[in-house]
Amino acid sequence: MPVLKTLVEPKIKTRFRNIAKARGLSESELLRAVVLAATDQSKDTDQPIMPDAEKAESDRMTVRMPRFLMEATKKRSKAKGMAPSRWVTALVQSNLTGQPVMSDAELEGLQASGRELVAIGRNINQIAKSINQANIIHPGAFDKDWLPLIKLAELSQAITENRAAIRVLVRASQNAWKAD
Repeated sequence: MPVLKTLVEPKIKTRFRNIAKARGLSESELLRAVVLAATDQSKDTDQPIMPDAEKAESDRMTVRMPRFLMEATKKRSKAKGMAPSRWVTALVQSNLTGQPVMSDAELEGLQASGRELVAIGRNINQIAKSINQANIIHPGAFDKDWLPLIKLAELSQAITENRAAIRVLVRASQNAWKAD
């Protein structure tokens, strides 16, 4: 890649080095970020990326980090029930895609929720089939007041609670991956 160089006064160089260090960057990384921002190139990198199924196979990356970050990574990954490498991958994925990444426990919760919704749908279908069959045998036997409204209210409440639980789970997952 081409190289950009410039001369600056010692005070500016020291201040630049301190800013880079405070942000956890090398001087080269901070200078690159400044150049990209000045040339409007950084806007492209701020946009979420779309997952690409053709490039979904795993690749290896070695990351060095200070011990305190490694210890915090292990602690947070354990709290999420994930291996540290999987937790770091999920953190990067969430940051780059802008989408939540679910842990195994969260996925199990969503699957349980899906099963509940399927069961509710099956019950609704059985009710509709029974009413239709009864109306064929005895036309007009069932009017709109026949259906036990309390059961429909219970069904509606169950669906509302299920949807709320899903929203809470997704929101919690999204917030878990946001930078503080």
